[in-house]
Amino acid sequence: MAGSSSSDVIDVKVVGFPLVPDDFHLQHVGKTAQGNGFWITPQLSVEDGDTRDFVAAYLFDKLGNLISCEVMDLGMRRKSAGISTDTIIQGLRRKIDANENGEIWVKPFSTTFYGHTFGLIVRETDELEAGSGETVVDAMPGSTLMFHGPWSHCNYDS
Repeated sequence: MAGSSSSDVIDVKVVGFPLVPDDFHLQHVGKTAQGNGFWITPQLSVEDGDTRDFVAAYLFDKLGNLISCEVMDLGMRRKSAGISTDTIIQGLRRKIDANENGEIWVKPFSTTFYGHTFGLIVRETDELEAGSGETVVDAMPGSTLMFHGPWSHCNYDS
């Protein structure tokens, strides 16, 4: 690629990429008291014309490898029990001892809960998408965020 920097061509599957907390979609990113990285994020899945909500808590080692995860099924929106996502997130933060927000490094991964694939899933864009032929990483199951290069920065679209 003409004009590409080395950060544009790294293999995100091997090296990973940073997650940096922000005021929008990455509010719960940082380190636990034990020094592991964490990311707690709402996710969703469309089922039978309704939306099922989840909250996923991921723990990563210092190299960005997934070491554990927990997914809470909040149920279908039309039949919601009324437990707020924020209440669930704060409970998970306490449970994993997530004491500080900050940048962490993550590598793509996938795991299955409740019949859905959760994780950061690598995908090559096709000819119909902007930036065709590029590698992107989708936050699943809802494709709620799409991370893209250069991989030395935390770049995403929602």
